[in-house]
Amino acid sequence: MQDTKGKVILSLLAGATAGIVAGLLLAPETGDEARADLKRAAGKMNEDLGRLLKQGKARIEALKGANPADSEQHRTDRTAAADLLDSLNQPAS
Repeated sequence: MQDTKGKVILSLLAGATAGIVAGLLLAPETGDEARADLKRAAGKMNEDLGRLLKQGKARIEALKGANPADSEQHRTDRTAAADLLDSLNQPAS
């Protein structure tokens, strides 16, 4: 089973590489233009990933700072769970 997964991944990588090479060879732009476009796209991707990383870090810090045990929803949920357990533990009449 493990060998099959490796073959599939290798095939996908080979196909993706062949597609990229074909796209670059058949592109109507010159090499300098293609490189400039790739550089711009890589820069934009870098900025986007940096922004997403900052947002993720901010969310993690916000979750660390928030104490869910003190939230109103948490208290309501605990009360409802306690009431349900009490009703299940009472003998049937």
